[in-house]
Amino acid sequence: MVSQDLDALIVISSAQINEKGFVKYLTNYRHILYNLVVIFPRSGEARLLVPSPVQKYWAGLLSWIGNVEEQVPSLNEAISKNIRDMELSKGRLGLINTRIMPAQTYLALREGFPEATLVDATSIIEEARMVKSDSEQALVRNAAALADLSFKVLADIVRPGITEREIVARIDSELIGAGAEDIFHLFTSRPGNLYPYAASDRKIEKGDIVILNTELSGPGGYWVQMVRTSFVGKPKPEFEGIYDTLIDIAMELTKELRAGKKVSEVADWVRNQIISSGYEIGVNFGHCLGLDVVERPLVHVNEETALKPGMVITVHPQLVSTDKEATVWFADTYLITEGEAEALTKVDPLTMKVFE
Repeated sequence: MVSQDLDALIVISSAQINEKGFVKYLTNYRHILYNLVVIFPRSGEARLLVPSPVQKYWAGLLSWIGNVEEQVPSLNEAISKNIRDMELSKGRLGLINTRIMPAQTYLALREGFPEATLVDATSIIEEARMVKSDSEQALVRNAAALADLSFKVLADIVRPGITEREIVARIDSELIGAGAEDIFHLFTSRPGNLYPYAASDRKIEKGDIVILNTELSGPGGYWVQMVRTSFVGKPKPEFEGIYDTLIDIAMELTKELRAGKKVSEVADWVRNQIISSGYEIGVNFGHCLGLDVVERPLVHVNEETALKPGMVITVHPQLVSTDKEATVWFADTYLITEGEAEALTKVDPLTMKVFE
């Protein structure tokens, strides 16, 4: 804030699954509903503005911000009142998470404080969040163990006759009982489906290709992602060939994910491996994770950020046959170290390959 000459940060989050992290990072309060705002001055006490008496009660118990107020009579009016009370009406105000700030709130700030300067300062916290401390890494490891549990449950219950919805319900029950905070699954079982989606009432049959994508946060709110593709019964040779190629690529990833390497280089490597193997590219290649399930840097050919020890990243290559009749998908979550990356999600994909 000093380096950018900012008098305060105005930080907003929504209850969307991927937009809670900025406020959580600054307050330790788990966001459950509506918009939350933190006004974080360069000097003086921060203020957390919450939407209801229920959230004020729980924020008072859970947050390390001492000053918690309701958004009365509205979010915009509560922000404006606090800016005036904190003598920031003519300040240089850094806005954090402008991509989800309501246009109405932005206009209220611009019109209500014409002598203030509004600056997009999202990168200040975004970059601070990239490298995880030892305590954050411990929370990520706990979440990774929960992701492993997802696939142990899957292996125990997949059989012809069970529905997709029943599978996900059993997994969710185990995860919640083991301490998961938020859970996001994608699932498919029908051969020929290129991408998993919401679980359906479809019953598993012999010859199915099951793809489960588990994204979850453990106690403390840190996210991981894990994907495995499995065959119900012996796969067709062409499907098995795609699977074996993908596993060969996945097994090399820890060597590619090295500190100092640009993320674009990792993306290029994944892209070239898929194309040179004679397949097409499915989903994007991955992203970092933390208090949000998708954080910068993204695994993209245009991302020039260098990997650093302490970053947590998922890489999830997907191979698609040229006739679009077959696909396999894989993902693990990795910790960047001084040497090779460490795979934090540890279920051996070969044990998940075929369910008889």
